[in-house]
Amino acid sequence: MIRTLVVDDIPLARHRVVRILLEHPDVEVVGEAHDGDSMLLAVQNLHPDLVFLDVSMPGHDGISALLKIEEKLRPLVVFVTAHAQHAVRAFRVDAVDYLVKPLDSQALAESLERVRARIGRQHVEATQGAPSYPRQTSFKTLDGLRIVSLDEVLWLEAVRNYVAVHVRGETLIVRSTFRDLLAGLDPAIFVQIHRSTAVNIRQVEHVQPTGNGDQRIRLRNGKALTVSRTFRLDLLASW
Repeated sequence: MIRTLVVDDIPLARHRVVRILLEHPDVEVVGEAHDGDSMLLAVQNLHPDLVFLDVSMPGHDGISALLKIEEKLRPLVVFVTAHAQHAVRAFRVDAVDYLVKPLDSQALAESLERVRARIGRQHVEATQGAPSYPRQTSFKTLDGLRIVSLDEVLWLEAVRNYVAVHVRGETLIVRSTFRDLLAGLDPAIFVQIHRSTAVNIRQVEHVQPTGNGDQRIRLRNGKALTVSRTFRLDLLASW
């Protein structure tokens, strides 16, 4: 069970989150809190795995209150707010997700999937240790085998039955599926931003909302790419 605490200074907003969470049998709502101070007390007493946390509240805002919890004792957090402009700040504290009010069941269900995936990764890392990834790799291109430093890779995109790997100065057409190629790369560095596109997060220079839920990023070489709403949270969490 995912022990969950719901924090919002508006009772109707708390009750809406709780009502939707009750649709998920693996989630147990262990408590509610109405501001940052009561959240800190509830975390200390209830030890939740997950907190749905409003950003704007009287006294300590949600982010400031969360930072008062020692990092190793901090539960996973999904921020819930009416103000989208806090997103980048929220992901600086390693939020799993960032939901903008009014909430709907689908958005919250997608957040829970991210929570389950994060819990699964934490379990694997705790039992097996974090996986290691190479700093260079070989690509089977149309012209033969190429060994490439992964620091040189800017972004990659699916092109029918191949993957276009964009490195400094050229594009390699690699004999692989997009999913298989991405699975062999360090997910802390290569982040999927679209159904068929992934980017080297170290090459991202600027992130800007487009106003429709998507994001627009600019790489250090000036290339602009679109981040779909589905993957924007992964980008913000990694950047």
